[in-house]
Amino acid sequence: MARDLRLFYVFRLLATSYLWVPIFFFFMESRGLGFDDVMILGSIYAGTIILVEVPTGALADRIGRRHSMMAGSLAMVASCLVAYQAYTFAEFAVSQVLAAVSLALVSGADSAYLFDMLNDNGRGAEYARHESSSSAWHQAGNAALYTVGGLLATYNLAWPYLGTAIVSGAAFFVAFTMRGDRATVTQRDAQPMRAELAAYVRHMVASLGDVRRGRSLAWVMAYSAVAFVLVKAMMYVYQPYLKGRGFGIAETALIYAGVHLVAAFVARRVPNLRQAFGDHSLVWGLLGGLALSFLLLNQVRSEWVMLLLLIQAVSLGLYSPLVKPLLNAEIKDSDRRATVLSLESISRRLCIGIVGPIAGFYGEYLALYIFGAVGLVGFGLLWLTSAHSPAKRDASLRVPTATVEESSTSTSLEHL
Repeated sequence: MARDLRLFYVFRLLATSYLWVPIFFFFMESRGLGFDDVMILGSIYAGTIILVEVPTGALADRIGRRHSMMAGSLAMVASCLVAYQAYTFAEFAVSQVLAAVSLALVSGADSAYLFDMLNDNGRGAEYARHESSSSAWHQAGNAALYTVGGLLATYNLAWPYLGTAIVSGAAFFVAFTMRGDRATVTQRDAQPMRAELAAYVRHMVASLGDVRRGRSLAWVMAYSAVAFVLVKAMMYVYQPYLKGRGFGIAETALIYAGVHLVAAFVARRVPNLRQAFGDHSLVWGLLGGLALSFLLLNQVRSEWVMLLLLIQAVSLGLYSPLVKPLLNAEIKDSDRRATVLSLESISRRLCIGIVGPIAGFYGEYLALYIFGAVGLVGFGLLWLTSAHSPAKRDASLRVPTATVEESSTSTSLEHL
């Protein structure tokens, strides 16, 4: 298992580390698109994920999570090659659709692969720690590759897309070398297509039933959706915001890298933070800090901007390793785990798909207030329904001290 765990960390580092992230606004602007166009493309991205998330999640459950991860990596290669030569809104839309399919194939499948790998080896209690470590690898990979992307963009704004295609191709080969995981349908090739389709539909319906009956699961999904809107907004508003503050392309890329370095540092220590402060405090601190930071970005002087970005970086590092263990703890049937995680992804993508175009219509200045208001309203509604929050079960959900302090040479981040 140690070998596959190391490879999983490397996959997390490569699979969604996109060199084009800190420069995509500048690139699209150079090809004739405006802020409103970029936000609409973001909605196309979110809408595509909504359409394909559950089918790809069910596919991952039925054919194996590793195969889904491999397919997602190849889809990103295709997306980057389309974007590299795109000059029209329609061409960028095709690239966004392919990128969304890529993320849908990887999202949920990777977490399910990690959870089942640990659980099948009698180490399921370590999931939260390894989710934090793999998230740290992901954020560290982002920081390094964002810096490279910014440097490449100073020569040619399209080169970061070619670089991402190479990195995603490497992620494919890493997943290819990982040990195959169990599929929930072991005789699928022997079944008629009609029987396979019927089983697929039953699988999705059963997963929807899991969410409907699990009030705590539904609450965590709602929380994840609100927090995700603000986390995702960081990617869309930073470039026009920093450009308005006089930052260039390379400087913006370095700020993106710095944000993700801080996020990697925080993500690696989330198990310790959960032990020290409890899930309840972290859940509300993350969402409240994000909402207030967006409301204040237009109000503060330049010397205070970095402090607000630091708050957002900490929240970025907390988000995934805090929310994913809460989600996985509420999923009772592991055979439907990837599908339920896909439903969670749909809920958050739906929110950003709705809020994004509204923010784009009003422009980058008012967009900051819109995202901040969404965070505050969401905070209030979640607080009113917090009786269903699993974070109230702090004592049972905290990572045991022994698990946090225990560090195996074969599995600790420092030795991978």
